[in-house]
Amino acid sequence: MKFTILSIIFILSFSTLIAQEFKGGVLGGLATTEVSGDRLQGPNKAGVYAGVFVNRYFTPTSSIQMELDFIQKGSRENPDSTNNFHSYLLRVNYVEMPVHYRYDFHEKACFEAGLSLGVLIHDYELADGYEWVSGQEMGQFDLSANIGVFYSLTERLRINVRYSNSVLPIRPHPGGATWRADKGQYNEVLSFVLFYEL
Repeated sequence: MKFTILSIIFILSFSTLIAQEFKGGVLGGLATTEVSGDRLQGPNKAGVYAGVFVNRYFTPTSSIQMELDFIQKGSRENPDSTNNFHSYLLRVNYVEMPVHYRYDFHEKACFEAGLSLGVLIHDYELADGYEWVSGQEMGQFDLSANIGVFYSLTERLRINVRYSNSVLPIRPHPGGATWRADKGQYNEVLSFVLFYEL
């Protein structure tokens, strides 16, 4: 239901942009992720980043871009002698709708900043090869703040490097402990994505 609502909002926004001057296309790449607050150093997990986008310029150098993305987030610890061969894996998959302001500071490059709302569609947690439940349920939404840079490789192809961090915790710490601004666990993502304009 949440995915359907997010899709409807994107389609309505996309339809509004069609009546105006817009550009759109597809995107795909790699997300390197970690969950801050789980005591593991990262980013230590790779995931898929794919979706579609539309954007519209409202001045010669400023534009708004919307996306509808699938992104795999989470955390991983591989077994080795330094951790007594302990293993851990957390997969959290989201459908996200980023809305970003973009500023062209060079003919081939632009800066972006904005927010994204993600809807959790699947989560999975393993410890030492066994399915594990931490006792803290994963939240259904992930509100994140994002910054990034685009660089044009060709007229239609751009590469994007983006950093994203949850604004609100995705779930509480085990036991519900908090400390000042640290209210739980947060998604952190560093992504490397190609955008192709159709």
